[in-house]
Amino acid sequence: MRKMLCLILLLTVTGCCLASDQPCIDLGGQCQDDSNPCSGSYHSGKCSGSASRRCCTQASDQPCIDLGGQCQDDSNPCSGSYHSGKCSGSASRRCCTQAGDQPCIDFGGNCQYDSNPCSGSYYSGKCSGSANRRCCKPAAVDVDQPCIDLEGRCQDDSNKCSGSYYSGKCTGSANRRCCKKTAVEHDTGDCSDVKIISRDSWGARRPGSTSTIHTPVPDFFIHHTDGGYCTSFSACISQMKGIQNYHMDSRKWADIGYSFLVGEDGKIYEGRGWDKVGAHTSGYNSRGLAASFMGNFATRAPNSAALNAVKKLIQCGISKGKVSQSYALFGHRDVSTSTCPGTALYNVIKTWARFKAHSP
Repeated sequence: MRKMLCLILLLTVTGCCLASDQPCIDLGGQCQDDSNPCSGSYHSGKCSGSASRRCCTQASDQPCIDLGGQCQDDSNPCSGSYHSGKCSGSASRRCCTQAGDQPCIDFGGNCQYDSNPCSGSYYSGKCSGSANRRCCKPAAVDVDQPCIDLEGRCQDDSNKCSGSYYSGKCTGSANRRCCKKTAVEHDTGDCSDVKIISRDSWGARRPGSTSTIHTPVPDFFIHHTDGGYCTSFSACISQMKGIQNYHMDSRKWADIGYSFLVGEDGKIYEGRGWDKVGAHTSGYNSRGLAASFMGNFATRAPNSAALNAVKKLIQCGISKGKVSQSYALFGHRDVSTSTCPGTALYNVIKTWARFKAHSP
């Protein structure tokens, strides 16, 4: 009886100890007295018992440890990002780094302790944790330098950019582009007598998908955004970003809906452009292009700079073979129950050549 009680007590104590060894087990290590040899690295605070009882992880987990991460089965949640090829064991055992490391990852680097060698350069302020845990951008990735020289950051262009996008400044896929924090005005060069601000210039996100439209199109539609006005480049690109985000994130469209937009700064802003099917006029998107005036024009018409810009845009489209010479012009309300493009603007376009007072 006495032996049985001792055995039960031993099993109970052992079970408790093993349970509190779980942090070490999660690292893929084992708890042992640190007087014993360890093939990899010892970690404190991961094991139950005395201070000399520490967690020994295998040497092949070292790449993950150097990143400041921990190796675990990727069926488990990771607060940040998983990295393959950094851990020993099966392919499903991967390195989990913390969520606060994302700025370094977006930069094309890895967070690690700066006591470790870095083949490229170290950057501060991009990693979570202690001050000596910094972002190592390998030399092989330093061809991102053209973007860095622009004071930009390389990122996937499906992400929002506060300023302008630049192509050809970053390593990796064509979708990895340079986002400069401040916007720079660039013309597409499509038309000689009207400025069309490029998608890159206003910082457009990459569309989810695209479909090519057959040109020249027979119809051209006029809209208003029924939102904020803009009379400067900075105000207009802010409107453009807001409209695209609303169309993509709230309405779940593939991109900003309109072919082009126009501000009262007299500039055209590239939406889906000349060659892509839009999401502007239900039932007619595959046979027409559309320009939308930024603002609400129910009670007042846009200024002459905006009106003249759209007239020139249409003429440019004809000269480029994108709009039929015999095109018909419509307001959105001509083919829907909407009041768009606003009564004041609609009364203006009714006086334009090629306007049709009935649906196609």
